[in-house]
Amino acid sequence: MKLHDVSWPSEAALKGGLLPWLETLPGASWLTLPGRDPNRHRVIVTLLHGNEPSGTNAFWHFVENTPECAVTTHFCLANVNAAKTNTPFTTRHLDGKPDMNRCFGRQGEDDSYEIADEILARITSLAPEAVVDLHNTSGTSPAFAVSIRDDDTHKQIASLFTKNMLCSDVRLGALMEMTSETSPIVTIECGGAGDRAAHEVAKKGLNDFMTAENLFQGDTGFWPIEMLYRPVRIQMQHDSALCYHDQKIDDADLTLAPDIDRHNFGRMAADTHIGWLGGRGLDALKTDDGKGGHPIASLFYEKDGELKLKAASKLFMITTRHDIALSDCLFYMVVD
Repeated sequence: MKLHDVSWPSEAALKGGLLPWLETLPGASWLTLPGRDPNRHRVIVTLLHGNEPSGTNAFWHFVENTPECAVTTHFCLANVNAAKTNTPFTTRHLDGKPDMNRCFGRQGEDDSYEIADEILARITSLAPEAVVDLHNTSGTSPAFAVSIRDDDTHKQIASLFTKNMLCSDVRLGALMEMTSETSPIVTIECGGAGDRAAHEVAKKGLNDFMTAENLFQGDTGFWPIEMLYRPVRIQMQHDSALCYHDQKIDDADLTLAPDIDRHNFGRMAADTHIGWLGGRGLDALKTDDGKGGHPIASLFYEKDGELKLKAASKLFMITTRHDIALSDCLFYMVVD
C-alpha cells in the first residue's frame, strides 16, 4: 500500500508546527475527522502537486481550530514527498517522476500511478457525497474551479470557494476527470501559490464544505457561478526554447514578460501583444482543447516578430515558472 492511514495530529505535533509534522509522514497520507452523521462522507484532496500549499495550510488551520463536521470528513495529502523536498512547497513532483495529477485512470510503472489508483479506490469505497481537490496556480491568480461537468451539483460545490468555473474537454489524467453522479469531484484552484488570499480562500471554502449540513440545498448563500467553456491549453513544442524577459531574446522561440501572470482572468482585446516569437514563429507553439480543434493559427498571429491575439480572449493559469511552462503548459485561454 502506498496510501497510508495517519492519525489526526496530536497536541505535541500541533505545538511543533506543520513542517516538522509533515516530515514524520511516510508518504501519501489519509486522515479522517468524525462528523455528526457518521454514515455520510466528504473528501478533501490536496498536495497532488508538492508546490501548492494552500490546501495543506488550510488543513493545519483545522488541526489548530477543529470544526464540528457535518459528516465524516477525510483529508488526503498526496505528494508529501515532493512537498518536503528541498525548500518546502517548492517542488511540483520529484525528478524522474510523473505529475501525480496526470496519473488518474491511466497506467504506468511509477508508484505515482499506484498512489492515484489507491486514492481513487478509497473514494469509490466511501462513496462520498462530494470531493474537492485543492490546488494553487504557479502565477498570481484569482480563485476558480474546474470540472468536466457543468450541472448544478458541480456548480454548487464550486460555489463554496469561488464565482468562476471552467468546464473543460481537455483530458490529462486529473482526479477531477474521475467524477461521477454519486461522488462529484471538483478541482479548486485557490489562487497563486504565494498569494496569502489563496490560503484564505482554502480555509473559508473548506470550513463551509466541512460544516454545511446540506451542500446541495437550493439557497445556500454561496457564490453565484460564472461559467467559462472549452478552455484551450497553450503549450510549447517539446524542442522549443522559452524565456521570460521584458524584451525579445534572440535565441528564444518565445519570450514572455516576467509579469505576464498579471493578465490571469483578465479580458484581453483582439490584437493584444502577448510576447515575442523567434525564427520558428507560431510553429514553436501547440494547442490542446480535448477535441482536436483550435489550431494555433486560429488563436494567434505574428506581426513584426510579436505574438498577438486574433480575437478577444480570457487567459488563465498563466505561469511564470519556466519549468512548469515547459513540462505542463504556458496558459489556458477561452475565446470570446
